[in-house]
Amino acid sequence: MNQFKDEAGLVNHTDALRELLKEITANHLKRTQFFDIKWEAGNPDDVMVLLNSVTQTYEQSRKNERENRLRKAIDPYEVSVQQIESDIADLENQIEGDIESSEILTLQNDGGSVQEDLVDRELERNLVLTQIEQYGGQQKQLQSKLTGFQDASQDDIREAEMDPVVMNSLQEIQSIRGILAEHRARFAPDHPQVRTTQGMLDARIQEKDRKVDEIINRNLTGSLSGVTNALSQLVNTERMLDSEINTMRIALVESTGHLSDLAKLEAKLQRKEERKQDIQRQIDDIRAVFLRTDSDIVTLAVGVQRPTKPSFPIWYTMIPGVAFLLLLSVGGIVFIREFLDQRVRTTTDVLSVPGAKLLGVIPDLKDDPTDATRGETVVRDHPNSVLAESYRQFAASFRRARLNANAKSVLFSAGMPNAGTTSVVLNLASTAAAAGRSVAVVDANFRRPKIAPMLGLDPNDPGLGDILCEGRSIDSVITTTSDGISVIPAGTPKNRVYERFDGDAMNEFLGSMHGRFDVILIDGPPLVVASESLSIANAADASVLVIRAYSEQRGLVARLIRQLNEQSGAFLGVVLNRPRNTAGGYFRRNYEAMAAYSNDAESK
Repeated sequence: MNQFKDEAGLVNHTDALRELLKEITANHLKRTQFFDIKWEAGNPDDVMVLLNSVTQTYEQSRKNERENRLRKAIDPYEVSVQQIESDIADLENQIEGDIESSEILTLQNDGGSVQEDLVDRELERNLVLTQIEQYGGQQKQLQSKLTGFQDASQDDIREAEMDPVVMNSLQEIQSIRGILAEHRARFAPDHPQVRTTQGMLDARIQEKDRKVDEIINRNLTGSLSGVTNALSQLVNTERMLDSEINTMRIALVESTGHLSDLAKLEAKLQRKEERKQDIQRQIDDIRAVFLRTDSDIVTLAVGVQRPTKPSFPIWYTMIPGVAFLLLLSVGGIVFIREFLDQRVRTTTDVLSVPGAKLLGVIPDLKDDPTDATRGETVVRDHPNSVLAESYRQFAASFRRARLNANAKSVLFSAGMPNAGTTSVVLNLASTAAAAGRSVAVVDANFRRPKIAPMLGLDPNDPGLGDILCEGRSIDSVITTTSDGISVIPAGTPKNRVYERFDGDAMNEFLGSMHGRFDVILIDGPPLVVASESLSIANAADASVLVIRAYSEQRGLVARLIRQLNEQSGAFLGVVLNRPRNTAGGYFRRNYEAMAAYSNDAESK
């Protein structure tokens, strides 16, 4: 995700998602109802992390969709339940008020056969009204499906898919898919035959979907017609019963009085209660349908699996591909190599890297026209050489950057091994010592310590590792060279523990060094192969990146600069070491002029 971070370190998720959509693939498994999702990465564990996240996101979206559909399905029923509960409360209050006002003690009535017939008609009408409400609910649901307000249920879809017309379409689709698979195996993806067959398949699928929709609408229309007819009959029956009830009620008005009204209210209350229970059962049935394991048309069959073999290279595609590339590159290999070469070769390449500030350029020893023979201590041993002058120019830029950052302890580290970091540190220390500043060189490369051997010291003498592990004093391990450089070697092998850099001991050591020296130069291991360099950069005041020309990619350099900028220490800039193009042209003439001027001054 680092490639999608902005200058503030925030991730642009939109760009990351667009890139993921370009890389991720979903394939249908032939002759099955399964499809798989694949993604490629350099680390197999990254594949598992990303695909698990994709799977979880997809399942959550499906769950949210089911919940939304469930909510749309039960919302009308819940509104009806709330309305019925309000009606029930009103009826109970009305019955209680009538009983109190009429001083009625019981609702029982022995009024003879008329009263019994009236009760029977009331019960019959209650049953009819209940059926009317049930059919009315079914009618509304069917109308909602036909108008598109509510989606067709899975049962509706399955019933439509069992229609012979749809079954024939599915058989045709399956047949065309087999033909398409054969064409894809025989031809290229953009072959006309493949596109034609793909078009036929898409057309058949669309036709099948259209037929399914038509059959669903036909079935729903038929069901609606039946429900409507039944509802009409029930309404007529209810009207007839209501007429009979009214006639009987008139006959009992004088004898029953308020009992009839109260019985009516009681019956209505009972119907409301029954209707409420029916609707609640319907809600429970709908919930049960949505909670079924097969209610979702897409389910996870197999979890994410860790890749066991690389997807590249594949020999049966590599051999013809390599042969084709070899033939293609015969005529333009030189131009393409120069054009596509992303290695850092010149100062222009350094300046093109985002965030890079060039502090100095150190030429190769073989490009020095003087008699310099040892690049590690060229400032001390060959002060009039071109290499020594290049280090002095670099030292001036380095000192300005260091003072601007208010830094004393500076880490020097490279991206890849053999970049010349140790030579840069030793010659820069010689320049600082010659300028009269107190300078210390610390060998923090526990993996390949070089400071002590280059200065003729014993590489196994106590040093930084012993300070960090055993708490030895600085005075017990420090050595001062003849030219005034204080050296702290890596230390005894047993105490070269990489993890000690990420702790308070390193901070305390640098704090003690700040009070003793004007500048502390730390020779660190390469960033790509040794993670402890970032811990050292976090403890030091600043850091400098040493790049060997023709050795490191610009993308790698940009990443290393970004990592160093993320540490608490300031990033001062880049040193380009041993660029080849300085062997001729403009730089060559400059080096020759520098050597001639120094030789003339020495002879005079």
